[in-house]
Amino acid sequence: MSLPASRPLSSQSDTVHPSADTRLNSWKEIAAYFDRDIRTVQLWEKSEALPIHRHEHNSRSSVYAFPSELDAWLHNRRQDRPLNLPAAAAPPLPHPRRQTSRLVLFASAAPLLVAALAALAWHLPHLRELAVLPPNQTLAVLPFEDLSAQDNHNLWVDAFTDDLITGLGTTPNLQVISRHSVLPFRSTHASIASIARQLHASLILEGAIAHQDGKARITARLIDPAHDRLVWAGSYTRPFSDALALQDEVATDITAAVSQRLTGRSAPPTLAERDSSDLSDPSVRIAYLTGLYYLSQRDESNLHKAIDSFQQAIARDPRYAPAYAGLADGYNLLTVWGSLSSREAFPKARAAAQTALSLDPVSAQAYTALAFETYRYEWNFPLAEAYFRKAIQLSPSYATAHQWYGEFLGDMRRFDQSIAELRKSRDLDPLSAIAGSDLAVGYCYAGRAPEAITELHRILALYPGFVPGHNYLATAYMDLDDFANAQKEAGIYTRLTADPTSQQVLRIHIDARAGRLPQARAELHTLLRARHSPTNFQQAQLYFAVGQPDQAYAALDRALREHSWWLITLMVDPSLAPVRNQPRLHHVMQRVGLPLPAQPFPQPEMNHSLPQHQPAMQESQEMLVSNSPPSDP
Repeated sequence: MSLPASRPLSSQSDTVHPSADTRLNSWKEIAAYFDRDIRTVQLWEKSEALPIHRHEHNSRSSVYAFPSELDAWLHNRRQDRPLNLPAAAAPPLPHPRRQTSRLVLFASAAPLLVAALAALAWHLPHLRELAVLPPNQTLAVLPFEDLSAQDNHNLWVDAFTDDLITGLGTTPNLQVISRHSVLPFRSTHASIASIARQLHASLILEGAIAHQDGKARITARLIDPAHDRLVWAGSYTRPFSDALALQDEVATDITAAVSQRLTGRSAPPTLAERDSSDLSDPSVRIAYLTGLYYLSQRDESNLHKAIDSFQQAIARDPRYAPAYAGLADGYNLLTVWGSLSSREAFPKARAAAQTALSLDPVSAQAYTALAFETYRYEWNFPLAEAYFRKAIQLSPSYATAHQWYGEFLGDMRRFDQSIAELRKSRDLDPLSAIAGSDLAVGYCYAGRAPEAITELHRILALYPGFVPGHNYLATAYMDLDDFANAQKEAGIYTRLTADPTSQQVLRIHIDARAGRLPQARAELHTLLRARHSPTNFQQAQLYFAVGQPDQAYAALDRALREHSWWLITLMVDPSLAPVRNQPRLHHVMQRVGLPLPAQPFPQPEMNHSLPQHQPAMQESQEMLVSNSPPSDP
């Protein structure tokens, strides 16, 4: 809860303590004295004036306490009776959230607001005794307002908001909307109710930060938008001399207070308590947040910028674990959205993720990055799943963990579980183009192309220029034999990228499925001589499509030698469905380590409205039967 009006006795006090009173010299000893966890006793100090003393050092302080004082505090605490305040007694909310005139008024009245919230803070220990909110809430932490109107504080405020999202993301029975989806509401004039509807959030945490006379004043409010009521409020005033320490301390306090109000329990330790880094240099966190921004863009140029930003953070603080986890993500994603090969990128990703875990053993981001590398490069699928589950256990609201775990489950043909995880990722990051697109791919793998098309239309309505969305949509239309719309989307993709490959590949598939094999093979021959030739895995797909299985398996053999991560999709790639039950393809799957099912793979239904598709498929399958499996390289 919020801080009391005055601190407990400081280490500079002249108070004389009984010599027989053995001193407790750390948070660990104090927590053990009460038989509680450290976070709980730290919360008691903040919200209920637990008598804690401090030895002040250069930038930090050590704590100690006396059992006699703790016993007296506990006795007085037990005599208290909670106030019988119904939740409906909370004051009503102002309706428009962020009007310019309201901001000016708020900034000018900041001292009065701080005083009012400080008075409210005296009642927060009693509010803690009220019934907690129902479980399974969805919380959106909106970017805090910077009332100082100083541009150089913007990234500090972003870092503070990011810490809240990370800390609250560990709270059980609480979904926390990802940072990516809340950033668009930084300076919006939309009402709380409107924002909640757009994010599908049942709770909103908002606040403001003001800097004046060397101090930072921070206010926060937890709001129930459906009932237009204040659930919790807190205010903090701290010196701004050590900005990063202040940020971590207050973020930890608010995370614990909100977690307590929602679940009756304190949240697990945040980054500040893990102490993986001194964080005395604000530029470390700024470089890290810059890297996160570039990482979210999902294209090769920005991924390289993200890696550079994470490396800058590491150069300034080699013990800052989140930067290593971000670096691992960057290298992982360059195998998908860039030109780095599996053998170039994945070992670097693994090394960075392992370093992150050595510094912060409970980093969900690092476990997720390690899981991604383990399943796409090492092909150790049981271990990868264990890492994914560990990441989700540590941070249930980490959207990327659900997203990549959903992709993994889809590649293993566990479609119902896959779609459940991908929907979870989309719900945690509802404005993310890539989360929605991956859900659409999951639908396609499960044979649910109409749902994929609906999801992709939602994404492209938000982001018309999102390049992968048009490529995925062309593929989904192809699954339905809707060639006209498939060509339209491939054309948009070509205009946005100036890369004609997508249209050429699509034309080859259409001609092959229509039985025009000589024309399709000629187009493939032309494509393979182009400057941007398809990957070996893509070549195999095309050779299968035009009924040339020997060339297809030669391409798969090359993909195996280069350790292409695309091979993990052999059990689900729609273009391979007609040949999925052939022994030669099973042999390749076994070399990858994919778990072959006991029963044959289901075959796609033939589209009887287009009987001319059958000759290409029939010729391809007849030629496959006559060939034996190749030997290992």
